[in-house]
Amino acid sequence: MKPELTKHTVFTYFSGDATTLQKQIIADWLAEGRNAETYFEWLEEWERSQLQFQPDTSAALLVVTEKLACEHEPAPHQPVLLARKASIRTVMLWAAASLFIVGLGSYLGRDFLMYRTYETAFGEVNRFRLADSSVVFLNANSTLKVPRWGFGKATRHVYLQGEAEFSIRHTIDHQYFKVHNADNSLITVLGTEFVVYTNPKQTNVVLNKGKVELSSNAGEKPLTMLPGDRATIGKSGEIKVEKLSEAQLAQHSAWKQHRFVFHDTPLREVAAKIHEVFGVVVKINDNKLAARTATGSFPAENAEELLSNMSYMYSFEIMKAENKIILIPNP
Repeated sequence: MKPELTKHTVFTYFSGDATTLQKQIIADWLAEGRNAETYFEWLEEWERSQLQFQPDTSAALLVVTEKLACEHEPAPHQPVLLARKASIRTVMLWAAASLFIVGLGSYLGRDFLMYRTYETAFGEVNRFRLADSSVVFLNANSTLKVPRWGFGKATRHVYLQGEAEFSIRHTIDHQYFKVHNADNSLITVLGTEFVVYTNPKQTNVVLNKGKVELSSNAGEKPLTMLPGDRATIGKSGEIKVEKLSEAQLAQHSAWKQHRFVFHDTPLREVAAKIHEVFGVVVKINDNKLAARTATGSFPAENAEELLSNMSYMYSFEIMKAENKIILIPNP
């Protein structure tokens, strides 16, 4: 029977006391890419427990990234600065760890090495607490990339694709929190609550509390949003702002309770939303039905539930065909 890998075994490896068999077990475990995230979490936990050794992670990261950038050229030696003198065995351990990280980065890609990725599947809504104690709700089919090193200290930059609600913690040193969006626009905040929907073509920002600064790739002067504002950034980078009522503000967070809110929304747009959130293709072959507008709040945790809730009100039937759902108007 194959020996089971435990956290204790990995900690023994970090301490430089692992046997040849234990090293092989760890190597086999890491061969499965899904375990790399756990490896990094255990490495951070082990580092925090080793108070006698506090590496300069920024300098160590610089060494690793420069080595990755020059994979085909011999890199000059650059020492990593330590907070205090470490033993020879500790230095050798960190040298081996650096080589492992370089190899892992080449195998999994630089994004994996540089960023921790939070993501949700189709139909999934999830809540995450970041290292700086800010809280993020991710809507379905969304990703948020957060730097692995220095986040909350040296930097508070994150990268969003999809939709999220942020509740940003204000730090003692007033450090800005910056959200980089899929269309290259940027949201700069101190402490506030806001919702962002972003894709490469457009970004919408709804501000619930506090104040944020919004800039686009158009190069215009950054715009300051106030509570109740909704800003839309189009393809050209132009920013349009409108004031929302309390009811309209609440609608932009309805997805947290798995509710869909529509206001005079054509069914063809409802179908596009279903595909985005659940990954299900909805076909409407009748043009009049596709143009029929929907208004209301509909609870649903999957595509069929949403369409079933809407079918009686908007007079259509649902038919399944392979991996698609077809909407047919009632006679």
